[in-house]
Amino acid sequence: MRQLDRFQRVGLLFFLFFMGGWFGALSPYFLTSVNITNILIQSAVPIIAASGMTLVIATAGIDLSIGSILSLSSIIMAWAMKNQIGVYPSILLGVMAGAVMGGVNGVGIARLGVSPFIITLGTAGIYRALALIITEARPIYGFPMSFRIFGMGEFGPVPLSVMVSLMVASGMYVILMWTRFGTHARAVGSHLEGAYRMGVPIHRIFILVYAISGITASLAGVIVTARLNTAEAIAGLGMELEAIAAVVMGGTSFFGGEASISGTLLGAFIIGTLGNGLTIINVPSYYQQLVIGLVFIMAVLADRMRRQRKLGITI
Repeated sequence: MRQLDRFQRVGLLFFLFFMGGWFGALSPYFLTSVNITNILIQSAVPIIAASGMTLVIATAGIDLSIGSILSLSSIIMAWAMKNQIGVYPSILLGVMAGAVMGGVNGVGIARLGVSPFIITLGTAGIYRALALIITEARPIYGFPMSFRIFGMGEFGPVPLSVMVSLMVASGMYVILMWTRFGTHARAVGSHLEGAYRMGVPIHRIFILVYAISGITASLAGVIVTARLNTAEAIAGLGMELEAIAAVVMGGTSFFGGEASISGTLLGAFIIGTLGNGLTIINVPSYYQQLVIGLVFIMAVLADRMRRQRKLGITI
């Protein structure tokens, strides 16, 4: 199993380098240091969002509301800054709002017995509608430089947004692989009834997992808002598809019980490189969504084939 997972990550790395070479041949601007930095910056948001999604999918769940949580938490954060609450208290307020919104999803799953697909699909619509109602569909813009630095600043030679994304991914790795909570989350995804019989607090696990997903979505919102200097209700559209594609492509099974943060990082870099490369060779954005959709379907099919191979099933 470990050899198969390692082989998959090597394959992803090869595919990433292949894409780099292909786009580099099509455009002399692609492999420049400036553009490689742009790819890292563009990959920061998918990495943060996909880190939380990795935890969710490890429990055999799904979170379709992260784009809406990103939007609404960003608007709450922007409103707080506009009302002179202060940059860091405003960020904390936005992150807390993300945790609450994610926690609502967890409560719906754990206490009400609603499937993750249904509850997160429903709350995605509710949170997006609230974002539109609060702003009256108008953007909020013009934030202090002490906030915009999260999207534009650098930590030595490394963009600050990239540093934040790697810190979030590292923290999620520690949670998943080195804590009892992470072990319980993977146990829930592997066999729900078995985890319950072993005394795993299933309700608490679900609530915390989706609360953490809300936190990572709101942190992604901090980077997006700081980079664009704008908070708007349409922010985060399509974020769910990119995050899920990165996670499943990276080796975290849709069937739960497994998690690979290193694979998720590679998957997010592939999504970021793909989007950047298609933009550089002047492919329209709607074709980019088509390509990402195809990548998502292929990732799911590859996950199914990988699982069948592990179980010794041939079809």
